[in-house]
Amino acid sequence: MKKLTLVLLALSMLMLASCKNKASGNYEYPFQNPNLSTEKRVDNIISLLTPDEKIGLMMNGSISVERLGIPAYNWWSEACHGICTSGATVFPQAIGLAATFDQDMQYDIYTMVSDEARAHWNITNHNVMDKTEATGGIWNQGLSFWCPNINIFRDPRWGRGQETYGEDPYLTGTMGSATVRGMQGDNKKYLKTHSCAKHYAVHSGPESGRHRDDVYVSMRDLWETYLPAFKELVTEADVQEVMCAYNRYEGEPCCGNDRLLVDILRNKWQYKHLVVSDCGAINNFYTKGQHETHPDAATASVDGVLSGTDIECGTSYKSLKTALADGLIKESDLDVSLRRIFTSRFELGLHDPESMDPWANLGAETMSSPEHTAMAQRAAREAMVLLKNDGILPLSKSTKTIAVVGPNADNASMQNGNYNGTPTPENTLSILNAIRKAVPGANIIYERGCELADPYLTVNHLSDLNGGKGLHGEYFNNTTMSGAPVAAVDYTNVNLRTSGDYRFAEGVEMTNFSARYTGTFVADFTGDMNYSIRGNDTWKLTVNGRTIAEQKEPTTMRFGRGMVPQTSFPVVKGRTYTVAVDYTKGETGTAYFSFNLSERKLPDYDEIAAKVADADVIIMVGGLSAQLEGEEMMVTYDGFSGGDRTKIELPEPQVKLLKAMHSTGKPVVYVNCTGSAIGFAEIENQYNALLQAWYGGQAAGIAVADILFGDYNPAGRLPVTFYASTSQLPDFRDYSMENRTYRYFSGKPLYAFGYGLSYTTFAYGDAKLSKKSVKAGKGVEITVPVTNTGAKDGDEVIQIYVKSLDNPDAPIKALKGFKRVNIAAGQTASVKITLEPDAFAYYSAAIDELAPRAGKYQILYGSSSRDEDLKALDFQVL
Repeated sequence: MKKLTLVLLALSMLMLASCKNKASGNYEYPFQNPNLSTEKRVDNIISLLTPDEKIGLMMNGSISVERLGIPAYNWWSEACHGICTSGATVFPQAIGLAATFDQDMQYDIYTMVSDEARAHWNITNHNVMDKTEATGGIWNQGLSFWCPNINIFRDPRWGRGQETYGEDPYLTGTMGSATVRGMQGDNKKYLKTHSCAKHYAVHSGPESGRHRDDVYVSMRDLWETYLPAFKELVTEADVQEVMCAYNRYEGEPCCGNDRLLVDILRNKWQYKHLVVSDCGAINNFYTKGQHETHPDAATASVDGVLSGTDIECGTSYKSLKTALADGLIKESDLDVSLRRIFTSRFELGLHDPESMDPWANLGAETMSSPEHTAMAQRAAREAMVLLKNDGILPLSKSTKTIAVVGPNADNASMQNGNYNGTPTPENTLSILNAIRKAVPGANIIYERGCELADPYLTVNHLSDLNGGKGLHGEYFNNTTMSGAPVAAVDYTNVNLRTSGDYRFAEGVEMTNFSARYTGTFVADFTGDMNYSIRGNDTWKLTVNGRTIAEQKEPTTMRFGRGMVPQTSFPVVKGRTYTVAVDYTKGETGTAYFSFNLSERKLPDYDEIAAKVADADVIIMVGGLSAQLEGEEMMVTYDGFSGGDRTKIELPEPQVKLLKAMHSTGKPVVYVNCTGSAIGFAEIENQYNALLQAWYGGQAAGIAVADILFGDYNPAGRLPVTFYASTSQLPDFRDYSMENRTYRYFSGKPLYAFGYGLSYTTFAYGDAKLSKKSVKAGKGVEITVPVTNTGAKDGDEVIQIYVKSLDNPDAPIKALKGFKRVNIAAGQTASVKITLEPDAFAYYSAAIDELAPRAGKYQILYGSSSRDEDLKALDFQVL
């Protein structure tokens, strides 16, 4: 081992020396010369590669080519709302950012995210070859980020809707473009990072069928709903990557779909950059029980490449070696993709000396800097949407006794949503602790009350082990648990994984390691001690030396998503028990391990109500979490299935708790933390105020407290419709837009798209158009006077909708402009918004695209999509 370490060190020093030589102008190969044109560098590097090397460079875990000094690189990194690493700034989940209706702040946020991305790149020193990762780089440590998710959140049951910018194509395109521009930067020579528009196209659940479903939609729905945001990011924001989706579209898998990838993306939109597959999507082509459109990996891979999927997330492209040998594809076909791949690598500066890097000065001080921390707090505040307020809010800071209840009240990790980094502890407060900080003189009564969806209340006993120290873990950098441990850690929460720079503990290898976790406790009850355990390699659980559960073979999972079914062993009060888990991680893949011990009992809602009966106000914090809604998850509670929901009502345990709180006769403020809409119709009379807090990121707790106690005047707006109940929704698997979203929904929602309350009031004057009519293909400017008629300064989101009066196939109304402005109490703002020509464009079968349409229109302006909140101007396109 010592000899191998010395060899690796020597090779690393050689590579560093090679980089220094490059900086001084001594180039072994022309592609190493940064003064040559990108085209010439690409020509040279492709000419030097063997077919096997080319294939190895076409997967997300791109191999190193040692003889040419080409480092390994992993194209897969995530930055849905901050980069996915520890110590990063965690902004509100994307759906919360959409609720800000603030595209300028969105750009600033993603400029900060890309700053942290470059800083992380510099810290991890991936400007030189990392020999330990010669077959594919390290996940989440590159400069290519697979965000934003610009799928249309067409149905609130979709678990991944939280990653999107909502249900409206215009809002999605606007926020998505700001994301791309912030991520990719404006340097004239280098791209700051890559951004990626995903998942192309017509993709939004259900999660359970995404690897086999075949989607058909009308051309009108395709062009007017599912494609506009992709088109904007491709043709206007110059996004550098597009990720093709898992599902089929019109019979062909999206990653081999000529209609989507060739006819539309490459030909109509003239897209020149990278297409990457979703992870394992090529496997879906031929795997039994999935698409089964291809007989094997080789034919699937050939189809992917020839359709323009340049980089596969996965390893099916290894079969291209067989395909070349069998004449199914030519080496020159691979070169088409390699040209785009290396153009991207050079434009990111991956092969240039550090002295030429415009962002080389960004380091550890950039991560969670004071400026970024302040922006996370601003974004969380702007994202909050006040949906109901009978006058109870804002609460007085002199309130004597406040009850805080609910399963999300003291759950700071919930605030991070999914596809998230881990913020520094000092930058994160749970909502409960933020309330305590906001009113230090108040008597705070806290009761969790119930779980999010589990009818049983779970009492965690992991923290009781070893006299309160928790589960003791010892780590070995071998798979036999031999020798002295290289690290030891005590845990009160065990949810461990390796990814990016995450390790199980400092000094522990990413693979080929083992761990022994032990703990002793004295049972304080008689009954069943429940345990949940999950690991993607091998493990064994024993209690007092007896084997309770065992996994003898590795299993495939993506980061252990989802809730794990509970099993149990009996305990008797007063007796001593020792639990031990042996875990072994093999030589490949991501390691994941979670473990918990708990007692489960039914909540006594009457008892909880009695405990809070003397409070002056009750703040209940509930909703969902990314452990219930998300990507392809193991969740089977009532109302949930595979990461999606089967109904949108609040889970029954929370309904019971809310009703118990209402029964006290005290005012109830409900804070809803979700990534999607909840159907509140049946319980809308059980709360006095409703604040939609989303998954607000690291500063969510502070933002909620600021709003509840009047330190910030809320102005967020819903980017999705909050339907009254599940009964208002069409079939989840039907991708037709009929009766979906505010653009086509004929019913009455409980809370409408674009809706949100304030602690002040605004009045809209008579708007003026720059012209009453324009020729087709021209836009128009609208000027809207808005007066703050209340006593508090506040933001208002002015929204402009277009309604076609003579096109029966058009949406009922469609958002085509918006602006968030701050208006002081008593003041009037004159807000100008330009409606671009596309505001009056609809599907044309003649050109199979969107085209400006002549006709009569109404331009609607106001504070939400509700008819009662809008005023109208007549307009004509000639």
